[in-house]
Amino acid sequence: MKGALSIAIDPGPIEKAAAEVVVVSCFQNDRPLRGEAGRIDWRLCGAVSALLERGVLQGAAGEAALLPSFGRLRAPRVLLLGLGPSQGFSPLDVKAAARDAVLRLGRLRAQSAAFALPGHWTGLVPEGPAAGAILRGAVSALAETAESLRMRLVVPEAAAARALGGVEAAIRALGEPDVAIQLVGAEPVSMLSARRPPVPPRAERPLPT
Repeated sequence: MKGALSIAIDPGPIEKAAAEVVVVSCFQNDRPLRGEAGRIDWRLCGAVSALLERGVLQGAAGEAALLPSFGRLRAPRVLLLGLGPSQGFSPLDVKAAARDAVLRLGRLRAQSAAFALPGHWTGLVPEGPAAGAILRGAVSALAETAESLRMRLVVPEAAAARALGGVEAAIRALGEPDVAIQLVGAEPVSMLSARRPPVPPRAERPLPT
């Protein structure tokens, strides 16, 4: 029996991603939190920062925490992964983090997940290679477990086309993997990079970047 992966590019925002679990990550030296982890922390009223301040988490590689979203996100649960120090972070580290996350999702019996690109806010790993590395990590995990997962890659809107290109390149490089891969929504590529109509500003605190 083969595992199966359905993957789609989602130009955010992470709090609106349609999934059972959203997967975000942080470096050991990310203080305050940045990227989607900072955005989720803001939505959860500092719940992630509180774990870090109490020393429950440090952001070390291999660390993980599962949090409820309390209805403040579309997904009911958040999986936070530690990435270790940002120095030397590479696509191999992205692949390892994605593999670890997918194995954890399997133990949670989660059938769908939305992944933010690890470390994209630093520029250390461009969006295309990062998206491809997530796919390779997910395939590695699903080949081991023979399970299925519907994955959304949540990326900055301006980087959606690059992320899609990275996924397509990774699929071609894999050849005939032991996992059935379906790239969902690949046909309307122009929609991924199309500008959305402006949203009227709301009177609330600015989100972290």
